[in-house]
Amino acid sequence: MAWHLAGALFGDNYDKQYSEREIVSRLLPYLLNHKLYLALVIVFSILAALISLIAPVTLAFGLDELFKPLEDQRYDFILLMTVGYLVLLGVEWILSYISSVNSQKMQALVTYDLRSSLFSRINKHEIAFFDQNKTGKIMSRVSGDTFQLGTILTTLLDLGSVIVRAALILTTMLLIDWQLTILSMVIFPILFVVIYALRKLFRRSMLLQMRAESTLNAFVEEQVSGIQITKSFGQEEKILDSFSKLQTQKVSVNIKQGTLFRSVGPFFDFITALGLFVLLVGGGNAVITGSLTPALLFLFITYLRQLFQPLIALSTFYATLQGGFAAGERIFSLMDVPIGIRPGKIPCPPLQGEITFENVSFAYDDQNPIFEDFNLHIPAGQTLAIVGETGAGKTSLTSLLARFYEYNSGEIVLDQKYCLKDINADSLRDQLGYVLQEPFLFSGTIRENLLLGSPNASEDELKWAIHAVNADSFIKLLPKGLDTPIQERGRGLSQGQKQLLSLARILLKDPRILMLDEATASVDAYTEHMIQEALHTVFQSRTTIVIAHRLSTILNADRIIVMDHGKILDEGTHEELISRKGPYRDLYYTYYAHQGALEELQIKKVVEIKAVH
Repeated sequence: MAWHLAGALFGDNYDKQYSEREIVSRLLPYLLNHKLYLALVIVFSILAALISLIAPVTLAFGLDELFKPLEDQRYDFILLMTVGYLVLLGVEWILSYISSVNSQKMQALVTYDLRSSLFSRINKHEIAFFDQNKTGKIMSRVSGDTFQLGTILTTLLDLGSVIVRAALILTTMLLIDWQLTILSMVIFPILFVVIYALRKLFRRSMLLQMRAESTLNAFVEEQVSGIQITKSFGQEEKILDSFSKLQTQKVSVNIKQGTLFRSVGPFFDFITALGLFVLLVGGGNAVITGSLTPALLFLFITYLRQLFQPLIALSTFYATLQGGFAAGERIFSLMDVPIGIRPGKIPCPPLQGEITFENVSFAYDDQNPIFEDFNLHIPAGQTLAIVGETGAGKTSLTSLLARFYEYNSGEIVLDQKYCLKDINADSLRDQLGYVLQEPFLFSGTIRENLLLGSPNASEDELKWAIHAVNADSFIKLLPKGLDTPIQERGRGLSQGQKQLLSLARILLKDPRILMLDEATASVDAYTEHMIQEALHTVFQSRTTIVIAHRLSTILNADRIIVMDHGKILDEGTHEELISRKGPYRDLYYTYYAHQGALEELQIKKVVEIKAVH
């Protein structure tokens, strides 16, 4: 498990660096999709800023009244100014609250849009992309990073509000006393230089934290998926040790990040205190000389504190901002990964099912070619069985046909006129049925899983499909029948039951081209016999490609091809191939011959037992 720890803080091979301007420009269209909320935030933020300027003036007027001789003081005016100040504070709070609520709504909607765009983009990738990238790391970007990037919006809007408020405050301060204003601004260059200098350090710190988090997520996702293997090999202690090391690394990164971010706040506090010291020295001298009234000095201090308050909060803003920019790098890097499958502009027309591979070459990587100038013709309606040892290219052939991978050269032609790369992949798959050796069922009910590829199927069609594969034999025993909930990945059902449901799902879809990749390898001999009887009828009206390790499937095929390392070594019917020396006869006597007698005995025994009962 050392590789988990070694690579925990490294980026993925598709990661790129983006400037703040690039990230903001990429984010801007998502923001402009919600102009109403944006307008409400801006308007109410400006109104709140204006009120925050007016409120201290009322208090200053009241203070001026207090500095008059006792006999000249107007208590009703002081009371009026005090009440006015409280009312204005209440109005400012209401305006700020409305702005904040709309800002949160916009953040939620933009996060939703970002997550939808990213998830949609991920779903367009070919299977090769998922072969090369860990599920947990992708999940981390879709869930956590999109939320983190969404927070940039409220931060940027808060930052915009700070800038507007600062501009209004500075303008007012300059009108009151420009010399004192310039004096109090002396410390600001120091502040901005430090912030700019720490910019890359903040971003780097956030990236390391996100990478450590995504690696930990990937590790947990993998171990939960493989818990049965972990337990069967007695590796629980080793897994816990690896988890502990990853956790320790993540905690270390978090501590360093927290230390960095927390150090900024006290620095800002010091700068604030320094600014107030300069103001009190200069302003106090102006009051003593009579060039400034105490009320105006109070107003000046209030405005300067208002100016520093958001600047102090800027330390939090800045950390959040850099976290969002780091998340933006990760999200847009993933969004910008080129799609390996050409989209195809032609909607797939109704197919007859004829398939031709013309000089097709394909490799998962540059060093290991699977096909080189591969040729194969499958007439419409034919049932083709593909046999061969592991690594022969059987599954690769069907994966190319389903456009899970893009072939490098040559062409795959359907019905002698439609090039596969020109056809839209989604519309093509509407007419394909693919059944894997390892069946996959989603969380939900049995009914929902069966209707996955044909949501408009009638109840009669549903019953026909489950009866055709003998799935009704166990569905009728379930407490809620078709509406029985299925746990994640179909837990609670046997391997054979899951495969029966996946076969029923494909039959219900009624594809023109059916591909079965060792689909009956995980069911018992009697269940397979029942499936074969149902599929024999179904095969008559469609083109079927069967990758099989069971003799019964091969015997029912119209044609058999023997593959080895991406090449066709022999082809013909079972009788033709077994009658002559060659790779098929070798395979037959190595893998298949014993199955005929063994399966016949098993099926006969099960049938006899069922007859007795």
